[in-house]
Amino acid sequence: MQLDAAIYSDGATAYREAFGAGLRPDPPLWVDEWSEQHMVIPKSSGAAEPGRYRVERTPYAREPMRALSPEHPALKVVIKGASQLLKTQVALNFVCSVIDRQPANVIVLEPTDKLARRVAARFDKITQEVAPLTRKVAKRKHRDSKNSAETKEFEGGTAWFLSARSASNLSEASARYVVVDEVDRILREIKGEGDTVGLVEKRQTTYGRKAKGLYISSPTEEDASRIEELYREGNQHQYHVPCPHCGELQALEWENFFYELNAEGRGRAWMVCIRNGCIIEEHAKPVMLPDVKAGGRAEWIPSAPGNGETWSYEISSLYAPLGWVSWLALAREYDEAKKAADIGDREKLQVFYNTRLARTWSSKNAVVKPEKLREKAEAYPLGIVPMPALSLTATVDVQGNRLECQIVGWGPGPTGLEAWIVGTHILYGDPTLREVWSELDELLKTPVRHASGALFVIRAVGIDSGDGDSTQEVYEFCRPRSRRYVAGKLQAVLAVKGASQAKKPVIAGSPSKVEYNYRGKPIMGGTQLWNIGTDTAKDWIYNRLNLAGQIAIHTSDQLPIQFYEQLLSEAKTTRWVKGKRRTSYELIKRGSRNEQLDLMVYNLAMANFLGLDRYTAERWEKLRAALVQIDLLTELDAQPVASAQPADAQPPAIPPPAKLPPATQARGRRARFYVARQR
Repeated sequence: MQLDAAIYSDGATAYREAFGAGLRPDPPLWVDEWSEQHMVIPKSSGAAEPGRYRVERTPYAREPMRALSPEHPALKVVIKGASQLLKTQVALNFVCSVIDRQPANVIVLEPTDKLARRVAARFDKITQEVAPLTRKVAKRKHRDSKNSAETKEFEGGTAWFLSARSASNLSEASARYVVVDEVDRILREIKGEGDTVGLVEKRQTTYGRKAKGLYISSPTEEDASRIEELYREGNQHQYHVPCPHCGELQALEWENFFYELNAEGRGRAWMVCIRNGCIIEEHAKPVMLPDVKAGGRAEWIPSAPGNGETWSYEISSLYAPLGWVSWLALAREYDEAKKAADIGDREKLQVFYNTRLARTWSSKNAVVKPEKLREKAEAYPLGIVPMPALSLTATVDVQGNRLECQIVGWGPGPTGLEAWIVGTHILYGDPTLREVWSELDELLKTPVRHASGALFVIRAVGIDSGDGDSTQEVYEFCRPRSRRYVAGKLQAVLAVKGASQAKKPVIAGSPSKVEYNYRGKPIMGGTQLWNIGTDTAKDWIYNRLNLAGQIAIHTSDQLPIQFYEQLLSEAKTTRWVKGKRRTSYELIKRGSRNEQLDLMVYNLAMANFLGLDRYTAERWEKLRAALVQIDLLTELDAQPVASAQPADAQPPAIPPPAKLPPATQARGRRARFYVARQR
């Protein structure tokens, strides 16, 4: 009896202890403390600094990790940060710590399947190195569903590593913890499911305030950055560090960054203290970066109240510890991007802002103001082709009561192909009637005086057929003039139309047939339509109207302000359409006119049709050498042959054409046209 009593006594005690353990709250878990105790960065991961994870190496990661801890009141933690700085490691620290201490289902969402597999593989390597996880996470075996490329089972739950495209498979799953990596690069909406982030967050519904979400990304464009939206929902922390000289706490801002570089890229870079103007050298980072727990004074300071549930943080590459990307390397990278932007290529500068400064890029801010561009106008007369221009194109925009024409000269320059506005014309009349088209025909056949005294024939003409009301009239005008000789020179008059899809070439490689007989067969010799990549052309135009560098589209000081207003009437904007990012050009002011911009787009297409964008320096030099020098003092006393304004008088007589070169076949492809298009 005494033995039986002892057995039952032990069982009762065990029961009470187990029951009591179930009632006790989970032990405190602070992600930063767990990471320092257990996290190991495997050598096999290829990391620059493998081994035991140390928060002191990147002390600014401590507070975001504490906000991710279950004891912290934050439901969402948002990190808007530079690339290769802290984001992915913080995410892995978070996932591994909760699996060990407070296990529950986890969803890790990546932009692509490839990235999801890469992060999952990195997680697998960590579980082999970190002792608490080695015991709890199922080992990956061949055909073992417990641990696959995207699914990792552990004691107390499952972790899914997924791309946005496969997130719809989680309609029946629930997860306490969510990580959304590179928020700005994931598919914003899943077809038939709605917002991707919202879909993942719904998987947390049953956990209430126990749920925790981490959202990390470098930002993209201002109007389309989801991480920027999430950051502004929160309290917007910035990491303030002390000046090593006066002790003033301050955020490291790009506006206070200075550098000097010589031609070889050598030099120095430094920050300037916002209070006393102290010169802060990068070697002071070991003193500046440590937070209070690491024996320093740096701290995260919020700049907004937030919504009470979101803790948000911003960090740039200026905070990278010694041995990572240096201030001097940032200076070189920025200098290279700035030089590219000065000649029209702003892509590198946007990448620098997004991935190094963790700032959104605003295309609208890059748009030049009409008044500022007019200040850059050059002193040359309209109606005369400037000396550097060696080829001539024209375009026509069809409006309800008029035809608008723009003539542009093209030539080589420091930035590559450059343009000179030679003239603008407005021909009033009903486009459905023959009279206004006859007037246009005379204008296009009239040679234009070059500054050398030579007469230039317009080599290619593009007429917009996309207005819908006068499309047939455009076809009828272009059909007999698609390949004709004017003053002994070949001229092409083409029907053009803006492409309906984005990212198309400036001009299509071949035209489309648009005229058919009653049998549905293309009419022999019928009009052919050339599609124009308008957004691609506008990128080229606006990139070359950059006031900071060499302007590649030259304008005359005789042009009115209305010309500049129309040329600069649009801005590049980004919107989300059916879950996908769509970038397009839209009017800055609703109802404003944009004829000169459209005409410039088509002129660029005509230059590409002629192959001017591929001309070598030797080819341009041959054109220059072919010019006949004429004494301008005597020749320019006469009225310019093609004036800048519509002329009422009859054009001067044109000398008889030279002997025509042998005809060549023209089947629509640009290459067929090159045989006889030389001056």
